[in-house]
Amino acid sequence: LAGAGVGARCLLSLCSSALLNTHHSPVANMLLPGSTLLLAPLLAPPPARHAPPAMGGYTGLPRMPIKAWPLTRRWNPTLEYRENIATLWRDLETLYALEGSTSIAGGGVVRLDASRSVKGDKTGLSRGLNRAVDLRAELVYEMARREPSLLNPAVSNRFVFAESKRLLALKLGSEEEAIEVMRHDPSILQAGDAIEGLGVAQIRGRAFAARLRRAGPPVLAAALLAAAAAAYLGPEGVAFMMIADW
Repeated sequence: LAGAGVGARCLLSLCSSALLNTHHSPVANMLLPGSTLLLAPLLAPPPARHAPPAMGGYTGLPRMPIKAWPLTRRWNPTLEYRENIATLWRDLETLYALEGSTSIAGGGVVRLDASRSVKGDKTGLSRGLNRAVDLRAELVYEMARREPSLLNPAVSNRFVFAESKRLLALKLGSEEEAIEVMRHDPSILQAGDAIEGLGVAQIRGRAFAARLRRAGPPVLAAALLAAAAAAYLGPEGVAFMMIADW
């Protein structure tokens, strides 16, 4: 299309020159006024191309998967690309990985998805394709699905995220333990300095409560057991049960 547009401009330019060199003949005088209107659509510049929602890469802007943008609909109704939202996503991918590594805690960077590949019974040959799935993106998508406000710049701050993880690692003794809590309770990344006032039992209790909420009615018995432990064993008994269940 671009080549056709250039060719059309060259042809129109030659035609215009030919008409202008007729010393204003009657035919030229009749054609020139109308020719401007007729040729205007062809001479107009091509429409601008809009960047896809997953902008990033060569543009230098942070990337964010297309499927994650609907999670921002409440504060981003048009689902347009916004750098401050994509920056929160990028930092979450970093924080859910071990420091100094691109691997997520307890796993690698990618997994092979062969669901689109089919193997022939007679030939034994495969057709279709395999694709590498970014485990960090999959994990962050699940965290943002549970807690969409993590991607809301009005209530989330990437520096608060980083401070929350640092305090969790300090309290729990390791980065792996901090990430494990973050996986069960993504909202704790929004706590920031408030984590300083929490004990280990409270941090784990928060994560345990988040697990109960996700699990639903089948684990109500476990919740009642925890309540009984609180009554008979005190907070330390509950902490012991949570650690054992971890």
